[in-house]
Amino acid sequence: MTATHLNSADGHGRALRALRRTTHVLRLVGDHVVTVAAGVIGAGVLAWMVNSVTEFAPVLTITDNMAMLLVLAAWGAALLVKGFAYDIADRIDPDSRDGDDLWEATTALRDAVEDITNGANYDDIRLALQASQVLPALHELTVHLRGAYARDGEMEEAAALSDTVALVRAAAESMGHRDLSE
Repeated sequence: MTATHLNSADGHGRALRALRRTTHVLRLVGDHVVTVAAGVIGAGVLAWMVNSVTEFAPVLTITDNMAMLLVLAAWGAALLVKGFAYDIADRIDPDSRDGDDLWEATTALRDAVEDITNGANYDDIRLALQASQVLPALHELTVHLRGAYARDGEMEEAAALSDTVALVRAAAESMGHRDLSE
């Protein structure tokens, strides 16, 4: 075992991979805990209803109020687990803690998507996207990346980025940005 395997600074270390996997698992928990809780609540309510009719387990006599309390407690616990899972994942995510401005830009774009999902005025978001000049800046970045790869003789990557440049240019032009240069 060499020190390189344990060093997370190289981007491939065990610690970094463990953090990424943990972050992924926590986000999966956050994504699915409400669905699991709904299934457990449904099964519990069904068992409670069957038990109240057939009395297959007379020891488990639960009143209506107790059943509602258990349902609310399970739902609340699921929401707490979801919140904690996302919060911890955000805190330990090695890709979000490295000071990368592009990560912050991605987070802002995802927040805008969530705003639209939650009923925000999509015209305002579209106008803000146009005014922010995100797409022209992304076009300029991909043009410079393509040029850097081409200068280093990595023609396969440069060719792939040419496709990206064209697509980003088309997206920027469709948002009203016609003054793009290459």
